[in-house]
Amino acid sequence: MSGGCPAGGDAGALLIVGDVVTDVVARHRTPLTHGTDTAAEIRTLPGGAGANAACWAVATGCADVRLLGRVGADAAGWHEERLRAAGVRPLLVVDDEAATATVVSLVDAFAERTFLTDSGAVLRLCAADWSDSLLDGVGRLHISGYLFFAATSRQVARAAVESARARDIPVSVDPASAGFIANLGAKVFLAAADGVHVLLPNTDEARLLTGVPDAEKAAAELSRRFPLVVVTLGPDGALVAAD
Repeated sequence: MSGGCPAGGDAGALLIVGDVVTDVVARHRTPLTHGTDTAAEIRTLPGGAGANAACWAVATGCADVRLLGRVGADAAGWHEERLRAAGVRPLLVVDDEAATATVVSLVDAFAERTFLTDSGAVLRLCAADWSDSLLDGVGRLHISGYLFFAATSRQVARAAVESARARDIPVSVDPASAGFIANLGAKVFLAAADGVHVLLPNTDEARLLTGVPDAEKAAAELSRRFPLVVVTLGPDGALVAAD
């Protein structure tokens, strides 16, 4: 999830800075057949790592969850309506030039997912969209790692981290995508995430960020840089490494 809801009624809100995405989910029971048809169940749903984390935070008891993200004018109203219905307070920046991000998610019979990603407006979140006042009343900040994969949105992520550190607000980051980390480079990602309190990679992301093939050793290595590391292992649970 997002690294946790602030404990206690007076601990402040959870602010998530991340991606709001239109998901096209195609569940196919048989392997994809190249060059012809494969039967599938297809649904269009609201999604995005940031939006999903916000909705789950509400579902697990966070009373005040806020989400800052950038969306296209094409679907801004739909996403805002769905977020509010889930109990999330949307702080959406509407982009008149780029469409809302869209992800085609191919889900096989074993629930393994393959993504085709058009980041659209997500990575156009820019310095003008951030203000230190967004942290007023906030007790924890969570950042979706997708923002780290473009120079413009990476600047916003860094500004948010630095603003939170100045206020002693703990920050968590979900690295989000092994494929994008491989393209960006582990050193660039780790430098951008400097100062984060909690890192939440999956096994593949932890291996890429450290160059260590063993998940437990990778978690330990990351905990030398981040105070708390939680490496998710899918159905096998998670590994926690502290300091």
